[in-house]
Amino acid sequence: MLVWAGLQNYGYEEIAQRLAYRWLFTITMNAVHYNGTVTEKYDVVKKSHQVFAEYGNVGADLSYITREGFGWTNASYQVGLSVLPDRYKSHLNDLIPPEWIFRNP
Repeated sequence: MLVWAGLQNYGYEEIAQRLAYRWLFTITMNAVHYNGTVTEKYDVVKKSHQVFAEYGNVGADLSYITREGFGWTNASYQVGLSVLPDRYKSHLNDLIPPEWIFRNP
């Protein structure tokens, strides 16, 4: 969220939108594939919730994760939506991968 704001403040709106979209796409895609579950950590390169970390998503066993998600993840989703223009929100609803939208980053 800080990077998006910094990029926007310095006139790099398109880069901020691309990064926000990639983050939101990763969360959305994983929620769709895992019955609405929102985890704490994600790997935006792999677009996966399966992240090696000392805490959060440990072992990627989703049985302990609440469906409501985590506060900062939920907040980042809302802030990310505010960064995106409506056309990207529509693409997000259709689960169009960021690589298809931002072909020449």
